[in-house]
Amino acid sequence: MLRLFLAGSLALFALAAHAELAVEEFFQRPVYSQLKLSPDGNLIAAIVRGAKRDTLAVLQISTRHGRPITNFADADVLSFRWVDNRRLVFNVGDAHEAAGNAEYYGAYLVNVDGSDLAPVTRSDLRAAREDPALARALLGCPGVEALRAVTRCILDSRGVVRVARSAEDGRERVSYRRGPDAAWEILEDAEEGKLSFWPLDMDANDVLYVRAYEPGSDKLAIYRYDLAKRRIAERVARHLDANMDNVVIDEAGHLLGFSYAGQHASVIWVDEQIARVQRMVDRALPGTSNAVSLASENPKRALISAHSDIAPPTFYLFDTEKRTLEKFASSRPWIKPAEMSNRNFVVYKARDGLEIPAYLTLPKGSSGKNLPLVVEIHGGPWISKQTDDFNPHAQFLASRGYAVLQPDFRGTRDYGKRHYEASFGQWGFAMQDDITDGVEWLIRQGIADKNRICLIGASYGGYATLWGLMKTPELYRCGVAYVAVTDIGAMFSFNRWDMGRSLWMDRDEARRRIGDPSRDEEKFRSVSPVEQAARLKAPVLLAYGGVDQRVPLKQGNALRSALERYGKTYEWVVYDDEGHGFNDDRNRFDFWRRVDAFLKKYLTDPAKQQ
Repeated sequence: MLRLFLAGSLALFALAAHAELAVEEFFQRPVYSQLKLSPDGNLIAAIVRGAKRDTLAVLQISTRHGRPITNFADADVLSFRWVDNRRLVFNVGDAHEAAGNAEYYGAYLVNVDGSDLAPVTRSDLRAAREDPALARALLGCPGVEALRAVTRCILDSRGVVRVARSAEDGRERVSYRRGPDAAWEILEDAEEGKLSFWPLDMDANDVLYVRAYEPGSDKLAIYRYDLAKRRIAERVARHLDANMDNVVIDEAGHLLGFSYAGQHASVIWVDEQIARVQRMVDRALPGTSNAVSLASENPKRALISAHSDIAPPTFYLFDTEKRTLEKFASSRPWIKPAEMSNRNFVVYKARDGLEIPAYLTLPKGSSGKNLPLVVEIHGGPWISKQTDDFNPHAQFLASRGYAVLQPDFRGTRDYGKRHYEASFGQWGFAMQDDITDGVEWLIRQGIADKNRICLIGASYGGYATLWGLMKTPELYRCGVAYVAVTDIGAMFSFNRWDMGRSLWMDRDEARRRIGDPSRDEEKFRSVSPVEQAARLKAPVLLAYGGVDQRVPLKQGNALRSALERYGKTYEWVVYDDEGHGFNDDRNRFDFWRRVDAFLKKYLTDPAKQQ
């Protein structure tokens, strides 16, 4: 038996007493993730970091002892759910496959002691029709064989798939059926990205909840949907400054609350018991954002996940009857919050007046003025907004004395329709200007030293790093671009548009957001780093994965050849066995050590150099 999760059992990761924390301190993976209480609240299951693969483990709360219950040599446990107090169902696959997304291999059922481990079979799927708990736990869409290209399915409280969303050939469809043997009916059929609503979940009374834009607003609210009249009904939740995210419904189908994507992820509880627990926990832990999860069959026990900008998630057990809060574990116990830097939410205006949200991290103990600046540009680019979570990249860079700006430029989701759609057709143009405008704002504020600024980013962020160095070369001393897009047009000709969809997005959706390669070839060339390499002035560090299927290595090789042709200064590294991201610890540590040395070389204050 292994002793898991206790902070004291991980003392080997304790920070050494030195002024500058090692790269490994920031970029080690969390010890475990996805902690979940069993329905009776007596056990906790979690995904645990292994030497090579992520495994599933179960711990007895009363004894604080547990053990791994899976041991796959060639697969990771990706996600799991409790079926009941004795069984779990989990998905396995490659968490670090070459496309940058987890590749799904299959689902398994297992007992809490590791016995009866077996793949989910067709007979299990048939049994799910009679077992709502199993059906809801199977993490799939049983019974939708009549539909194609299903991207999301919604089960009722009896475990029957009642609503399904699908996408195919540039169109999206929402389908509905009245019961397990009823025919599928179409609720809406529209061009991809143009549905008028998006289904979320169904409660025990068969009420369907959906997300839709409020009339006259660009923010998403949550509504009930009238299935009889085939139309959106009354609004049940909204937030004036953020998109609503989802509904929170328990295993029995009871509506508990509504989540929204604010500065930090939050829930509006409609269940008074949980709302009361939330208030008590927030009073006890005032310095953190606290996520509350009650055991579905034991409301006396709750699992609390608490985090902040300076503290990775720490888990607590809360006894709602005794009102006691007990620290259970820390996901990264070697991190000391007192040594971290605050990550602050800021807003600045782009040149066209659009407000750009961002996070600004200033080195702990610094004056906050005339600092070297690193701008980290997120990938995607159409991903959900950043939150106030602990951010290893920002903390690492701040620990080296750099101010860190992480902008949510136009196109970043969850700020509303206007912010999102303002990015269409703007690769290299307004999207890039948003980043430039943030840099110039920090210079005007006296925070950034205008002579010591560097860009860094991966994927789209790598593209924006390279193009920023070329579009406004006078602003930057250096850049770090990894798994970076270098040729926009070439991404459209890449041959991985499998079954009508690529590793990016649907082909038609890519044309809508980025542009049409047949019509916009010259536009793409004008803002593609591989075509504009002659404009580069600052040194750049380039890093790629040798088997990347999202941004193939040939994109990096093409840019490298162009840099050689023009005699540009660059550093180059390829990790042969990596895909779209550096997931092997050795490679990830090596990469960030290179980044550390590169930034010190080019951002050190000349007055302090010997």
